[in-house]
Amino acid sequence: MADEAYYRAEVRERVWLTPHMVRLRLGAPPVRKPGASDVAAGGLPDLTRFVSTGVGDERLVLVLPGPGEDEPPLPVPTETGWDYPDPASRPVMRSYTVRSFDPDAGELAVDVVAHEGGVASDWARSARVGDRLLVTEARGWYDPPVDAEWQLLLGDLTALPAIGRLAESIRSGLHTMAVVEVVGPADRQPLPAGVRTRWLCGSGNGLGPSRLLQALHEVDWPAGPGYVWFAGEAADSRAVRRHLRHDLGWPAARYDVLGYWRAGQAEWTRRYEQLAPGLEQVYTDAVGRGLSSTEALEVYDDALERVGL
Repeated sequence: MADEAYYRAEVRERVWLTPHMVRLRLGAPPVRKPGASDVAAGGLPDLTRFVSTGVGDERLVLVLPGPGEDEPPLPVPTETGWDYPDPASRPVMRSYTVRSFDPDAGELAVDVVAHEGGVASDWARSARVGDRLLVTEARGWYDPPVDAEWQLLLGDLTALPAIGRLAESIRSGLHTMAVVEVVGPADRQPLPAGVRTRWLCGSGNGLGPSRLLQALHEVDWPAGPGYVWFAGEAADSRAVRRHLRHDLGWPAARYDVLGYWRAGQAEWTRRYEQLAPGLEQVYTDAVGRGLSSTEALEVYDDALERVGL
């Protein structure tokens, strides 16, 4: 996480939105001692200094306290920025969408998918007002071409916070469709009336095979130039990207496809770590050759597939 900016935050509210989605409203923690400053907290600013990218699918990392701790350990300054150079002291970190941000109040909302066995999910489900954490700076990917006349937002439950925010900020004249795969009907959340929405219930999301790629094949494509945004399981994202790029022949500027999570993460990570040195350089070299981030990701995905990842 070198070169990241970190901000101190605390939980101000925890609300269950649906059976599998909990919203955390985060704000700046109060100063614990009169006259204390950022220096007293390791030099880290609080959430009042956070700057949103304004991009609807922006994501940041939550840095969580460990069991029995009321706040995570602080990063330390290194030659390349703030980081946790000692793996033994590295806290749990997970990436989530910024569902909303209020710069006047210095508050942001993060929606967390609640599922059994996830460290961050378990923490979010039991988080209490006043619990402290760190958040990083945010980055967004959503980037429809200026000539797009329509867009398709496609994703599973982990993508729903971004889809909701994107749907609420549609630029004038951009016809929008959404296909969202959730655990069950109770997990649906209202999207703006102008968004033509299809809900897929009971598939994907760790329950079984996803139906999102099938739904993509079934789309009745509108006339004129468009744009597709997808987020979900990593293997599904690879299949979606391949269909758009190779089957439909779309240029990379017409879509952004993101892998938010991975089935069988522990085993995949074990195998990846054996091969990581060469694979990580593939993406870096692709960007160095002038490829866009989307094109470089395709090159990287091809490299993963060649070694069975």
